[in-house]
Amino acid sequence: MVNSDNKNLEIKFGGELHEIDVDLLIESLVSYSSVIQESAAYLSPGIKVNIKIKAPREGSFIILLNLIAENANDLFTKENVALASEIITIVGGLYSLKKWIAKNGKPETVKPDEDNSIEIFNNNGSITVNQSVYNIYQENPKVRENLRNTFSKLKERGEITDFSIKDVDLSKEIFQVNKEDFAALASSDDEIEQKKQEVLKENQELSVFKVVFKENYKWEFYYQGVKIYASIKDNEYFKKIEKGEIAFRSGDKLIVSLKIEQVFNESANTFVNDSYHITKVIKHIPRPSLVQDTFDFEDTQK
Repeated sequence: MVNSDNKNLEIKFGGELHEIDVDLLIESLVSYSSVIQESAAYLSPGIKVNIKIKAPREGSFIILLNLIAENANDLFTKENVALASEIITIVGGLYSLKKWIAKNGKPETVKPDEDNSIEIFNNNGSITVNQSVYNIYQENPKVRENLRNTFSKLKERGEITDFSIKDVDLSKEIFQVNKEDFAALASSDDEIEQKKQEVLKENQELSVFKVVFKENYKWEFYYQGVKIYASIKDNEYFKKIEKGEIAFRSGDKLIVSLKIEQVFNESANTFVNDSYHITKVIKHIPRPSLVQDTFDFEDTQK
């Protein structure tokens, strides 16, 4: 048995147009189609997406697309969300992220949120995107290439004033850009492979293993079952430690804001954790015990 999800889209080439260059139309639509297919494959491997073009309207050159997503029941795991709608949401997010990066530059810090979204920061601003949007953009060079190619010929055509994508079923615009930004969106200048990034995680639980009573030295913790070394950058909390206001035992837990510095592993095609910094200690939870534990202290005088 096969599930079929149907979605109607509108691709608009804005301006006083009665015709459009066939090469421009083909390259833009083929590139857009490729972004759809790659996004669909990420959400549900093995999916088949058929895209059909309906007759264009008069005025600005408007193309109506009918997207049909089909996949077997055993692959359909997205509860309460129509697969075709999710694909379109992801694709709109990818174009929006590309637009933001073209204007503001590459991400420097990313912060996962509990609602499956990612906040992306750099010195020029921030944007919040779906986790899948960020993953696809970072990990799939073909998607980044086709996002650029969508605008490679548009930037040369002054009569086209804007480009937009609309969810016809919801009467909702999911992406829009004016011609002033076509060149930046077609450029690969912002596509230099990102080698480092920072991830900020709130309310993370660390189990204390080794303490170092000296500022800027790294303590040893267990984090999600793995031993890590992390420095405490919370000056207020460290002052309390220096004054003897806080006592530690092996197995105590800290609830913290954790900054993780990551580097890109080309062999694995993903970012891996490289170093950890505690930016804020939110809560200290002493370990309950009836016996005295042996604590491993670091001698910083050596």
